[in-house]
Amino acid sequence: MTKSLVPPSLLLKMGAWRSPMFMVDRIVDFSPGEQGSITVIKHVAFNDPYIPGHFPDNPVMPGVMIAEIFGQASEYLSLLNDYCHAHEKATGMTIKKFDDISRSLQTPEGSERVLAERYRIVGFLAAQDLKFKHVVVPGDTIEVTSQLDMADSNGFYHYNVNARVGRHVASQGKIINFRVERSRAENRGAMIN
Repeated sequence: MTKSLVPPSLLLKMGAWRSPMFMVDRIVDFSPGEQGSITVIKHVAFNDPYIPGHFPDNPVMPGVMIAEIFGQASEYLSLLNDYCHAHEKATGMTIKKFDDISRSLQTPEGSERVLAERYRIVGFLAAQDLKFKHVVVPGDTIEVTSQLDMADSNGFYHYNVNARVGRHVASQGKIINFRVERSRAENRGAMIN
């Protein structure tokens, strides 16, 4: 079993999502920076709430749920990048390796810092251009990689995303998340979850 970057209890606190929309089981890799990347794992279970109706005699994971994994993974990537900047500002130390950020997040200060960053920013999946190439069924494990392609001055973060089940590419393409400071979103009257 691959080690998780973030303890499960902290992963849940870091995300803006809750069951049944919590789509990331583990973060297994992370590289910070302007071209940073993240790899997450999602285990597709027979009792996932969207499976029984899609389809009763031939269960298949809906493509929109794979898109949701892309959005969540990409938001975790940007959140962890924000955390690395905040950590460097607070401590003067740069985090560059998977093991270093994992250890840092498991300290009380690290946990508090990442949650402060999570509260500071609101993110929304804004657009997607995805191709679906392979069916995902209950019992499969999806490995999703998101790489930050660019962030523009208007708060739109562009990511190249890829979902694999074993050697098969299930889906790939681009997504865009809109990220804004919570105070700006509240001033604009944006919906905040």
